Amino acid sequence: MIRSMLLTLSLCVICSIAVAEDKTPFRAGAASAVVNPPVGSYIAGDAQDRKFTGVHDDLFAKAVIVHDGQSAVAFVVVDCLGLLSHTIQQIQHEAAKRAKLPGLTAERIIVASTHCHNGPDIVGLWGPDLQTSGVDPEYMDRLIDTAARQVQRAAASLVPATLHTAQIQSKVDWVLNECEPGELDRTLTVLKLQSKDGTCIATITNFACHPTILDGVHNVVSADWVGGLYRGMSEKLDGEHLFFQGAVGGWVQPVKGNRSFELADRYGREIAAESQSALEQATTAANPRIEFASTTISIPVQNEGWKQLAQIGVLPVKIGDSVETVVAAVRVGDLGIATHPGETAPEHSRITREMLGTPKSMVIGLGLDALGYISKPDYFVHPEKYPHAEYLNMTSVGPEAAPRMLEGLRVVTSKVAP
Repeated sequence: MIRSMLLTLSLCVICSIAVAEDKTPFRAGAASAVVNPPVGSYIAGDAQDRKFTGVHDDLFAKAVIVHDGQSAVAFVVVDCLGLLSHTIQQIQHEAAKRAKLPGLTAERIIVASTHCHNGPDIVGLWGPDLQTSGVDPEYMDRLIDTAARQVQRAAASLVPATLHTAQIQSKVDWVLNECEPGELDRTLTVLKLQSKDGTCIATITNFACHPTILDGVHNVVSADWVGGLYRGMSEKLDGEHLFFQGAVGGWVQPVKGNRSFELADRYGREIAAESQSALEQATTAANPRIEFASTTISIPVQNEGWKQLAQIGVLPVKIGDSVETVVAAVRVGDLGIATHPGETAPEHSRITREMLGTPKSMVIGLGLDALGYISKPDYFVHPEKYPHAEYLNMTSVGPEAAPRMLEGLRVVTSKVAP
């Protein structure tokens, strides 16, 4: 009899714990800080030996954390050309150490770049010449510290939240593919994290187009059209507003018009307006669970130029016959998210969304690495068929990058599939 009573009591305790876990609220937090480089720093993009003369609009490091009571994922984005994996790993480890959040390990901190071309040289290729790095080590230390601190601040600000997700096909008419006209990923995905009192904690917008309206024309700090998106979102909604770049390879560019700040602002505000309109039809998840997977992939390096630049110290990474990088996949409610470690083609985005198999999806370009252009293998076999293929191939590690990336994505997406 006593034994039976003890067994019944144990089962009740276990059930009570399970119910308590089920009722653990989904939480979210966000933070941001300015990461402008000093005047006189080298500018990333276009030609070498260009330096900033001032600041037009701020660059940011922004972070959002979601936590389902047991596990967490952080999303960090920096307004810059493209953070390499070794810098991202420093941010991840420092952020995880500072946040001290159960369920948030370093690998679960997804760091990406908006790919704006009016930010600082954080790679090394745009110094005074191709033999001399343009990276400012003091700025990089500050950038890593600031990005990690935003994860810490976001973790400290976690509150019960609901997740709202929406996805549409953008109707903006200023995006084009200069290599394969008509081949675009026009998917605009936006999520909103909202506190229980209705306050917006943060939004994340995901879309694919180079922020290059100002590239090579203005020598001042600017987030390009992404800055217009930030301003447009902030005028309508509280909280932090993040942008994650999509598949901009092959060569997805804006119609650059008069290359003015006003044009960049208008383009960004158009994406903001579409995002806000999409959110009016968003689906809501009150207590979604988080699934996460990542894997390391090895890509053969067939670009001798990359190897030489690494050997002389212009590129601050070790590059031999192969290079390792990471791909990750996340599912939160009806939203699937996957990372691409460079500038990928619209076709790669389509394939990735199919792999995710979720009603809504985000493809984060330049996520967890910035391995240049990850082009379709045919660009290397028949470069004559594609305008600009010679340039894209020159800035790629090689033709195996895309197949190896997709192979890794098949592994991680299968682990988070609905």
